[in-house]
This record gives sequence, structure tokens and C-alpha cells, in this order.
Amino acid sequence: MTWTPDVDPARTESRAHPLAAPSGPPRWLVAIDVGGSGSRLVATTVPSGARPDAAHPPVAPGDAPHRTELTGRSVAIGPDGSDVADVVRDLCASFVAATTGSHDAPPVVAAAAVGATGLATLVPDPATVHTALRTTLAADRTAVAADALTAHLGALGGRAGAVVAVGTGAIALGTDLRRVWRRTDGWGHLLGDLGSASWIGAHGLRAALAAHDGRATGGSRPLLAAAQARFGPVPTWPVQLYTRPDRAQVLGSFTPDVAAAAAAGDPASVQILTEAGRHLAETLAAALVPGLPPLAAATGGVLAAGPSLTGALARRFAALRPDAELVPSAGTPLDGALHLARLLTEGTATGGAAASTAPAAPLVAHAPWLSLGDEPPVPAPSTTTPITGDPT
Repeated sequence: MTWTPDVDPARTESRAHPLAAPSGPPRWLVAIDVGGSGSRLVATTVPSGARPDAAHPPVAPGDAPHRTELTGRSVAIGPDGSDVADVVRDLCASFVAATTGSHDAPPVVAAAAVGATGLATLVPDPATVHTALRTTLAADRTAVAADALTAHLGALGGRAGAVVAVGTGAIALGTDLRRVWRRTDGWGHLLGDLGSASWIGAHGLRAALAAHDGRATGGSRPLLAAAQARFGPVPTWPVQLYTRPDRAQVLGSFTPDVAAAAAAGDPASVQILTEAGRHLAETLAAALVPGLPPLAAATGGVLAAGPSLTGALARRFAALRPDAELVPSAGTPLDGALHLARLLTEGTATGGAAASTAPAAPLVAHAPWLSLGDEPPVPAPSTTTPITGDPT
């Protein structure tokens, strides 16, 4: 992906880039991705005198940028909601300890950004995440975003358009990061998440049960054998699933078995993945609303399920939006969080090549997708495409 430099000749010294200091300790950008299956941190320095948004900043001898990557636990959901702030605090503390030990000084953090699952529905107050970033990192600037937004930034590299993110759940976001914010699906495994890992796993188990019960249609002997190997005897499955608070993840754990059976030619498994791809295409197309360029991408681990899913997604999307381009994902949600950290230090101009000659526009907070440090979210104007619910 490409970072667009600010070439505004009217830039004053008081607005000088925080990472452009010619000397002194290196400054860091910190990005964190927090999900239901784990968390990751990546931190990178920019050589002194380089712009953080340059695609290939000059590197002086002995001044190569440093990069640190760490992993942490997943979020836990309790009576008070998600403990994402604790996950962020622990990861940041580990980063500070590691960096202090290797550089003989605490890191100087210019900007830190977090993409978190369940931000609007399960995090009581995003300010607690900002506090975790500032107390552990002493970061100059902080951003906390829904993981759908960091997935968008990673997949399209900051360009406007629509992205469907497919993991345990599935959600699409269409945005230009300014006026248009359109969300589709992401309603959880009971109400939506069509085409996600939890959806595929549930349909795979239904096909296994159809074979177990001897139904005339819809059954799969390969999936029955795989499910028994994974979950044990069929009569134990209800108690394993219905009593689990993490049943979406448990359902999703069966997706690799469905993918393997489809690769081996099992008709029921092929049909399940094909239907998943169609659902994802419809979710993505619905997020590509007027006001956005006809540009879209899909991202997430479920896309590795194979060509039955990805082929159906591409065909259905092309049928729904023949005017739009479906491009390969440029990066991961963690890349998107790092992109967001870079934008914090400079602002951004979106829209492709034309933006490279325009002054950078300030990054604008927009609840519930993005909050910026102590800055309150800017209310959407009346022409904004409405958000149809809170992201999960």
C-alpha cells in the first residue's frame, strides 16, 4: 500500500511533522489489532528526517527502521462487556519492556492506533482504551477504531470503497472516511454473519446431522465423520454448543473441515462454501452505496476456504455490480491499524492518484467507527449515508 506525502508548500514550522526531527531518539508508530481469537501489536520507527507516510523513506547508513511484533490474548467478555482496554494495556506494557531492554531507553511513541472487535457493542467506553494507550506508551496521538474500519484501511490502503471482512463473523463497511459510512451485516451468528466461519461451521454441522439422521437430502457422510472426530458423539453436540458463550468460535472451528471436504469433492461442502461466497458478495455489494467509487475488496482468513467460496463471491459480486472493480486485499487489519497510526501524524487525502498532489485533510472522528484521543466525534451531516446499527 502507498502512503501519500504532504506536499503543502504553505506548511508552517508549527505544523512540522512529529517524526521529522533531524536528531534525537527514534519515534515509533504502534498499531494493535484485538480480536476474538487473539491480539497482535506491530511497532515501527521511521528514520530521522523521514516522513512516516512515504512509501519508501530514505534510509541513512546505520539508521534503518526498527520493527517489533508481539502477540497477546484474545478479548474476554464479562458482565461489564469487553476487556479490550486490559488487552491493549498488557500488549503495550510488553512492548515498552522489550524496547527499553533492547534500546536502553523507553520508546518515544508519536502515534498509536487500535482496531478492536465489538468496539461499539461490547466496549462500554472507548476512552478507556485511549487511557490504556496513553498511560503505557505516553503516545502523542491515539486512535481507537472498530475492526471493520481497520480491515477497510488494510484492504484498500486508505482508498474509499467497500470492504467485507470475513472471520468468525462477517461485516462490510463502505466509507470514504469523511461523509459516507455504510455498514452491512455483522449482526452476530444468531442473526447474521452470513458466509462467515460461524455460518459455514453451523451449516456443516447441519449437513453432518442430516447424514446421521438418514435424511434424503442435504446430508454429508464426510462431514459427519469429521464432526465426530472433532466434537465426539453426536448426542453430546447440543450441550457442547448451546451452553458455550463462545459458541460462534466453536462453530467457526469446523470451517477447515468443511473446506477440506469440499476440496475432496463432497457435494454438500461445495454447496455450503458456494452459498457462503454468494452471501458475502451480497453483503459487500450492499455496502457499496452511492457516493463511493466503484471499488471493493474482501479480506479475512475464511477466504482461504478455497475456490468454491472465492469463485462464488467474485461471480455474484460481478453480477450485482458489473460497474465495480473487486480488487485483491492490499493488507490485513493490522496493516490497517498501522495505516491509521500514520494518518494520525499527518491526516490523509483519499481517492487515489489525485490525492498525491493535494494537501492532506485532517482525520475526522466518527462514532461508532473511530474516536481520536480527547477529540469528540464529529456528527455526521444530514447527507451522510446512515449507519444501520452498531459494528460488532
